[in-house]
Amino acid sequence: MPRTSTDGRIVGPMRMTVVLAAALLIGLVSCSSGDDSSTQQSATPSTKATEIRTIEPVDADGSPMPGYTARDIPTFAPLECFTDITGGFRCSATPEGLRFCVEAGENTAACLADPRDTDFGRVGATLTFMTDVSPYVPAGLDLVDGSHCTLGRNPMAMATGNAHYVHVYGCTDGPTQGVYVEPLVEIGNPVRAVIDRTSDLWTVQAGDDTGPTGTVEVAVAYELFSR
Repeated sequence: MPRTSTDGRIVGPMRMTVVLAAALLIGLVSCSSGDDSSTQQSATPSTKATEIRTIEPVDADGSPMPGYTARDIPTFAPLECFTDITGGFRCSATPEGLRFCVEAGENTAACLADPRDTDFGRVGATLTFMTDVSPYVPAGLDLVDGSHCTLGRNPMAMATGNAHYVHVYGCTDGPTQGVYVEPLVEIGNPVRAVIDRTSDLWTVQAGDDTGPTGTVEVAVAYELFSR
């Protein structure tokens, strides 16, 4: 039977049991608080940003970089190639739809049909470097909705409802069919303003074949390597 002191406090075994129970309760509360804190920290999202992939099919000597294969494309005469908004070259009458070209040695260009390709055509070319081609426009974009978009050879203007847009990228493999820009966004070449780069996560105005329907984030941008 527990003993009671003159002031009413419990002494003996009963007092010890109460003290131990209180200590155990405090320990449980402390552990619970620590778990909550850990859970909150792990749930904090990391900063998202558009991944920039540099397309470099050849080295400085014109040899294929690791992962790339080359094939020679015969032409009747060297192609006339000029630097364009991609930072690479646009060549006249490029065979087999090889639209995206980079320098591959003296009087030679390495050209890809799609910036995601790992095989390229090597053609004889006369390379002319133009001035003031920045900011570069990526040759391709992968959107967060799964669409793969490729820069058009000749972006075309199209009327859509009450607005007039320039169709810049054609897209496949997802819900987006095209990426657009308003010509009045920038005087001169409006294509340079097609991507909103005000944050690390780029966005574009994407939609169907009638024009833009909303803003979509860019997961990956493919930029041609420029020497």
